[in-house]
Amino acid sequence: MQVKFRVSPRTRSILLYLTFVVISAAFWSFLTFNRDMQLDIEVPVEMNMPDNVHLLSKVPDTLTVTVRGRGYRIFSFMFQKTPTLTLRLTDYSDGNGVFKMDQGHLKKALMPILSKNMSIINVLPESITLRYTDLPGKKVPIKTDIIVEPRDGYALYGTLIKSQDSVLVFSDAKTLSDINEVYTYHVEVTDLTDTLRRKVTIAPINNAVVEPRAIDIMAPIEKLTTQTRSVKIAVRNAPAGEKMLLFPGDVEVTYRSPVSRNSDEASITAVVDYNSIATSKGSNKLKVMIGEMPAVYQDVKLSHDSVEYIIEKH
Repeated sequence: MQVKFRVSPRTRSILLYLTFVVISAAFWSFLTFNRDMQLDIEVPVEMNMPDNVHLLSKVPDTLTVTVRGRGYRIFSFMFQKTPTLTLRLTDYSDGNGVFKMDQGHLKKALMPILSKNMSIINVLPESITLRYTDLPGKKVPIKTDIIVEPRDGYALYGTLIKSQDSVLVFSDAKTLSDINEVYTYHVEVTDLTDTLRRKVTIAPINNAVVEPRAIDIMAPIEKLTTQTRSVKIAVRNAPAGEKMLLFPGDVEVTYRSPVSRNSDEASITAVVDYNSIATSKGSNKLKVMIGEMPAVYQDVKLSHDSVEYIIEKH
């Protein structure tokens, strides 16, 4: 028994439509891939330089290259890895610190790395001009522009620590003669409760290169604790043959200090000045003052501000 399949009019219309779509696509592809097309390609750029040379200008990261070719060649190129253009400084250097390539030089350099079946229409930027130097670097000190403010109850214990105190600056002879120091970018950090560690960048200098471009800094922050200590009062400027007896001879000093300084017994002193007798206006009391103390101590107070005295002569 023979089985017959019937195709409905709707199905026949769909099949006919699809047939025309396939034929049209094939015809369009044939016409498109066989005519000239243009494509913009981003070509990465890298510079090959001698070790003793430093560029003073920025090399463009990429070149925008407009190419023309048959459609099927352009289409196939779109799926390939874009080659990198490597430039050699010695090929286009004038020997006086300038590297220059015009549009013609750029096209000539690009031709070997692109498809031979495509023509280069345009390159952007239209030219590359770079300045460079082969002079040795000049060592100059680093000046920091950094503000560190601890939270109340904490203190900067010591000075700002830098990973290095100087950098090398590369440029032409005239520029180097005018550069005697470099500065970091401005950094301001407040409300600190722990040691600050940060990388800071050296501010750029026109027509010069700084190495390294950044340094590490550390600002030691410690919590303050309240301390009270009995300190013997010292006498300053007493003449030979005279001895000054003080009543009392000790004074209590209250202050806030970093935790690591709590055991530092000889870190603070109290004094009276013999020469202040002349201005005491007949009083038998002298003012007690703080002598030496670490800069990190805060809120220093004395239990009493004056003492009585007697002078013994020998």
